[in-house]
Amino acid sequence: MHDSLATGESHRPLVIIGAGGHGLEVMWVAARMSMDPVFGSWNILGFVDDHAGLRGRMIEGVPVLGSVAEFLETNRGKPWYFHCAVGSNLQRQKLAEQFEAAGFQAATIMDPMTIISPRAILGAGSYVAPRCFIGPKAVIGRHVLINVSASIGHHSTMGDYAQACPGVRVNGHCQVGKLSFLGSNAVVHPGKRVGESATVAAGSFVVRNVKPHTLVVGVPAVSVHHTPSFEFESPDQDATPTPIIPSISPTE
Repeated sequence: MHDSLATGESHRPLVIIGAGGHGLEVMWVAARMSMDPVFGSWNILGFVDDHAGLRGRMIEGVPVLGSVAEFLETNRGKPWYFHCAVGSNLQRQKLAEQFEAAGFQAATIMDPMTIISPRAILGAGSYVAPRCFIGPKAVIGRHVLINVSASIGHHSTMGDYAQACPGVRVNGHCQVGKLSFLGSNAVVHPGKRVGESATVAAGSFVVRNVKPHTLVVGVPAVSVHHTPSFEFESPDQDATPTPIIPSISPTE
């Protein structure tokens, strides 16, 4: 397990890249880690987000520190940790590489309710949500996103920047390639391979190896199309964000 996860250090300064829904989840899990003496505590300095409508705002008491470019220009080289809370695998890779090149250290965020074998390896910068399972000899790469109640079986691997959505089941001796996306409740049969940048649609059951850059759908999963740049659409980033906590006047 990476030393940014289980050092027991206190008050490590942490910047969260991305102030959307996943950013809120990361902040919450980081706070849960801080209550567990095994993990040590995080001092969350703020969010970094390119959304113009978020500039200068406070999100649940945590400031938005500006855009990526602004933050890197003024804070390059500081001894801080960062976690990239961005759902797009390609964008997460781009941002993580920028922050690492600027001297920041990737923070691994893992909920205390995760069950992880001491013989598993969890790469720096990865996120593991509550109620996940990572089995013996599993190897999770860097900046991997493993969402709520997903399981990664024994001797399986997930490449850098891959993603397992809620309820995913990767069985034993599987290989999930770099930048691959496993939709909610997808299942990978024991010993099967999912190639680099492939996408397994939600609820699909992989019973055959999946070629790189391929989208597969269904039970059993079959190929729909072949593309080197498949990405699910993100929410409208130009929309004015809804306040997270409605304001209530003292007379109400």
